[in-house]
Amino acid sequence: MDIADITALTRSTLPDWADAEVSEGGVIDRSGSGRRFFRLRSAGEAGRRLLAMHYSLERRENGRFAEITRFLRDLGVPVPAIVAEDAARQVLWVEDLGSEDLATHETADWATVRAPLYRLALAAVLPLHGVGEASPPAGLPELEPGFDEALYRWEQDYFFEHFAAHFSAAPAEALASIQAGSELRELAQSLAAEPRGLLHRDFQSSNVMIRDGGAWLIDYQGLRWGLPEYDLASLLYDPYVALSADQQEELARHYHALRDASGHGEPWERFRQRLDRCAVQRLMQALGAYGNLGLNKGQPGFLRHIPAAVARLREVAVERGAAPGLAPALSLAESRVA
Repeated sequence: MDIADITALTRSTLPDWADAEVSEGGVIDRSGSGRRFFRLRSAGEAGRRLLAMHYSLERRENGRFAEITRFLRDLGVPVPAIVAEDAARQVLWVEDLGSEDLATHETADWATVRAPLYRLALAAVLPLHGVGEASPPAGLPELEPGFDEALYRWEQDYFFEHFAAHFSAAPAEALASIQAGSELRELAQSLAAEPRGLLHRDFQSSNVMIRDGGAWLIDYQGLRWGLPEYDLASLLYDPYVALSADQQEELARHYHALRDASGHGEPWERFRQRLDRCAVQRLMQALGAYGNLGLNKGQPGFLRHIPAAVARLREVAVERGAAPGLAPALSLAESRVA
């Protein structure tokens, strides 16, 4: 749909928005996820905003966005409200949370601005992580396939296919040996053996919106069973935003304390080890995605995030010892990295 289509459909669907128009520069194309957003405003009422989302069903989870949103709101997770929906035309109207996210504050003071915002983000996702697979709540929507050994192995293979094969300085034979080796297989097996809870699946800085002093989650349609530490790793080792090792540690300990207070406590050492292993998985997946999007999907801007993601993966896999055998694959060759 184009701007004229969305404007006309909004005016006919929502009586209170009979004067709706798309703001200048208000089209947000998320082509990688099969969604396009239109930021609407009311011509007669300053400051009144709404988002219209037109989505494709090529990714099945897009069709479940409204149901998942309502489930999360009932669970106490801060997410935008659904205002209206037209399933036949694949359009949703949702509360507009604005354009301020965690990444917006990357250069702000840590102690007074950034750390409090990150703590809000961790508190926002906590009700989600508190839902265990052993006792799922009523009204649980259909989920994406959960993390199991096969999915962890798929992420690892994705890394080698789309990142390592194109950007690593290691010879092909060395990469094949790492990929087939016992270290990564045991990593997948150990994570798959852990009890699972609900996770966001893409809990990174640009998916945590800041509004009215609170943190709100978006892009959660990939909801599935997995390990909460995978979400935590997505935020603490986010390639889009720099966090120092001390800042990562501070936030990890804060989250561990939140989990302990909610009745899901365990020794710090065990939690920290699982977080490191989940970070290896998440960063391998992210690097595979950057390579695939940058080289195959016509989105070369993702390639500029490769050096930061490699540095974070080297930190947790090699320096922290979560998967030291990956070291040869993390030497960047002269490549197409922007």
